Amino acid sequence: MFSLVNKHEEFFDFLVTNAEYFHKGTLMVKEVLQDPGKLERCSKEIREIEHMADAITHDVANKMKHVFITPIDREDFYMLTSTLDDCVDDIKDVIFSLRIYHAGLGREKTLRMADILVELSNELIVLFRLLKNIDKNETELTERTRKINSLESEADTIYRDVISDLFDGSHDAVDIIRWKEIMETMEDTADQAERVGNLIKEVVMKYA
Repeated sequence: MFSLVNKHEEFFDFLVTNAEYFHKGTLMVKEVLQDPGKLERCSKEIREIEHMADAITHDVANKMKHVFITPIDREDFYMLTSTLDDCVDDIKDVIFSLRIYHAGLGREKTLRMADILVELSNELIVLFRLLKNIDKNETELTERTRKINSLESEADTIYRDVISDLFDGSHDAVDIIRWKEIMETMEDTADQAERVGNLIKEVVMKYA
């Protein structure tokens, strides 16, 4: 049985905070796709969020050097922290791609992809909260990591559908380049969120 007694479970709060930063970024993506006039504000805010997430990641690494007993192995915790931090970096890249390529209003499948990113970030927030008690929450943790896999599979399907549509001969070159690049950054973000989910699944299997 895995116990977190006297093992500094507050470290999981840092992960929850960075998952919440990731979530804020996903909401900004959807917001910009629905209202391009909000792009400048969101571009500025996502830079600030990225800096705050980086600060937490560095703070966690420093704190762990001075703690004798950690909630889970240092290597596992470091992998979760750094992989989650990459999610924040990736969602920033999505917003920047919307700006670089002058996306304008999002299309139906692009908006669904944005919804998937929002759902993925929501799941990660809940998962990191549940990790404080792996034994008690093992079943829900497992179910939610499966949901993350399912959401990422849907994102893969949407990505392939959009790319196929772009090359059907009815789109101009600028439109193809624009949405291909944007969709790639969104798909990369979904992949990264799934990596976090898979790491959580491994932690649950290891400590439950």
